[in-house]
Amino acid sequence: MIGQWTINHPAEEVMSIMQAAGLAAGVLETGKELMEDDPQLKSRQLFWQLDHPEVGKYHAERSPFILSKSPCEVRRAPLLGEHNEYVLKEILGMSDEQIVDLVVAEVIEST
Repeated sequence: MIGQWTINHPAEEVMSIMQAAGLAAGVLETGKELMEDDPQLKSRQLFWQLDHPEVGKYHAERSPFILSKSPCEVRRAPLLGEHNEYVLKEILGMSDEQIVDLVVAEVIEST
């Protein structure tokens, strides 16, 4: 009976009718609907489109909460070894010669 009734109404209308009657109800959305149609998530800019050098354009979800003094920045994941030079030189203090030795020994790929 419920299926016969709900099939004749949009999901948002069913939700509103049920909520008006005091029932807890919500719309079950697909991933596409969440990203493209949900007004709350659009307003909160939950999904960001990013570019990745290997996979191209994709959508990423940012933090669901917004902090006024700490803005959220969404970045793509780094490629394997992308920050090797920075880590090896700046953080570990390795010389160019030491890094070349690691490349020759096939411990890391060339940066």
